Amino acid sequence: MLFNEWSLVVFTILVQTAIGMLLVSEVARVVSPSSTGKSFSWQLPAISLVTGASLLFSLGHLGTPMHSIYTILNAGSSWLSREILATGGFFASVVALTVIRMKDPEAKATGVSVVAGLLGLVTVFVMSKVYMLQTVPVWDSVSTMLGFYGTTLILGSIAGGALFGIQSNKGETIEKSDYVRIAGTFIVAAVLGLGLKFVGVPLNVISLDATNNMGVSGIDVLTMGGTFLFVACVALTFLGTAVFAWGVYKIVASKGMTAMTNISLCAFGLVLAGEIVGRLVFYGTYLRIGL
Repeated sequence: MLFNEWSLVVFTILVQTAIGMLLVSEVARVVSPSSTGKSFSWQLPAISLVTGASLLFSLGHLGTPMHSIYTILNAGSSWLSREILATGGFFASVVALTVIRMKDPEAKATGVSVVAGLLGLVTVFVMSKVYMLQTVPVWDSVSTMLGFYGTTLILGSIAGGALFGIQSNKGETIEKSDYVRIAGTFIVAAVLGLGLKFVGVPLNVISLDATNNMGVSGIDVLTMGGTFLFVACVALTFLGTAVFAWGVYKIVASKGMTAMTNISLCAFGLVLAGEIVGRLVFYGTYLRIGL
């Protein structure tokens, strides 16, 4: 297993979490007419901090971090360079949106919000393409992209739900119908993310076995030490998402936002653990074929 890829594990998970938080929280703002900007005022600063931290962790994978600026010069031919540009663009757009909303919490800033959301989706796509290499058939599958988008929605939804729960405990008045809409947005996004990941599981197994005709099986690589971790990843992710969806649905009906916060934090811990394990398994199944 390649347990020396911690910088990439942290970078990819943090970026995807931040993107998911932005996408889901912006949709939640739109579907809740009675909510004020103060109900989501922690979301954007948190997203900015998480994205900034992810960029710092990404430097840990570079032999000479000070030379990272030169990597963007190959954007025309390198998915890695495009990843850096896309992530940087997402970070810049989020910071801009954060500044606008800090000056006026009620500002819709629809244009900047849409641009940031699109850049987030593009960043996840580009990040997926970095790993979908023909020379690494274990990764060269749509399951890689489904897994990354699934992580984005699940962790982003649960983290956003936890922050919303914490802010709601501060006494912000929102119509009960809007509490239901907001909670429903977080739940639907998390379940959709889980669905993407589960669709990707059988495809991932197929890709693991794709090297059989080359004399080496990706399944063998996984069996060498990752089978238990693979199962743990699936179980933790499913359990965390189920706890979040069921708990928030039951709790919001009684407007018990303190309990929503606790449930969200518990669910986030479970899913985060599953995602870390899953990402370690992902890097651990690296199996290069050819030059």
